[in-house]
Formats: sequence, C-alpha cells, structure tokens
Amino acid sequence: MNAIFKPYLLDLNLSDHLKDDIHSFFIAHNDNETLEHTLTVAYEARRIAELYGVDPIKAEYAALLHDISNVVPVKEMLSMAKELGIELLEDEYKYARIVHQKLSSAMAKDIFHMNDQEILDAIECHTTLKPQSSMLDKVLFISDKISWDLPGDHPYLIEIRNKINNHKLNEGVLIYLNHIWEQRSKLKLVHPWLIKAREELLKIGP
Repeated sequence: MNAIFKPYLLDLNLSDHLKDDIHSFFIAHNDNETLEHTLTVAYEARRIAELYGVDPIKAEYAALLHDISNVVPVKEMLSMAKELGIELLEDEYKYARIVHQKLSSAMAKDIFHMNDQEILDAIECHTTLKPQSSMLDKVLFISDKISWDLPGDHPYLIEIRNKINNHKLNEGVLIYLNHIWEQRSKLKLVHPWLIKAREELLKIGP
C-alpha cells in the first residue's frame, strides 16, 4: 500500500467482505453521512444493473467504493492526486473536490485491492461520466445522482427515475447532464468529460 493512504486506514483490519469493510471504514472515520449515501447508491446500482443486464455484483462493488475518498480533506485532494501521479486536467485545478472520483478509484485499488478495471473506471467517472462510457459507468453515475437526499422538490430526479424504470437509461442520464449544462453559469466547474459525454448522447438521440 502506498504510504500516503496509511493514515486513512486507521486501525482497520480488512476482511474479504467488501460491504462490511466499507461500513467499518466510514464508521472509523465518523462519516455516517457518506456511509448512508453509499449504501443507498449500492442498492440502486444493483437494482438498475439488473434492469439493464449489467453485472449486479460489479455495480454494487463500484457503488460501495465510489466515495471512499470523502475521508480525505478537500484541501488535500489535489496534492494527494499529484503525489500519486494521477493525471489531472487543467480544469480540475479550479475545483479540487472534483478530483475525489479519481482518488476513490486509486484508493479502491490500493486499500481495498480492487483490481477489476471496469469497476475502477466506473468509480473514476462517477461524478462527471465520460465519453464512450460503459453501461457500468452509466449505472453507477445515475445511481449516485438519484440517491442524493436533496431538500425541496426536484422534478428532474423524478423524470430520471421514470426513464430508468422504463428501460431508457441514456435518456435518464441525458436529463441529468442537461440539468448541469443549464446550471453552468452558476457552477464552479462543468467538467470536460461531462461536456463530451453530453454531446455524445445528444448525437445518439433517444
């Protein structure tokens, strides 16, 4: 294990049961909020994966690992990513938090010994998606988005859920990408991967 991760492992003794290990990991870091979100995403990812013929175990594992870098302070994310040799886009320096998806992928591999590249790739783009994304990428991405506990009414989330449940995954994903695009003037960053993923889905059409 890279020494940079050792402070985040604390005194945990990891087992061969990922769900138990993730639970212990977040409890040790006193991060119940991320744990609850993670478990919700894992449930949704498995459910949606089964709807679309995607490996539900892979989807669940990707979901369990997608936000493990939340235990890293945001102010340290960029420096950690650079020290690990993670390739960073120029735009990512504008908003350090966006790097958490790449850090989670690195931590999944090094701390939790996840070697399935498809899972690691899905984790790496779970916030932004990316062009030429796999079905697993899309399943994790949209599971994450519909699992947020947001205050107020959010009709677009209801619309996304309806699309997903009616076997229109790309349309559901595009609703969210369009929502972000419409908010772009208010956001710190619209990630280049998200922009390209949106353009690609617009070309594909319904």
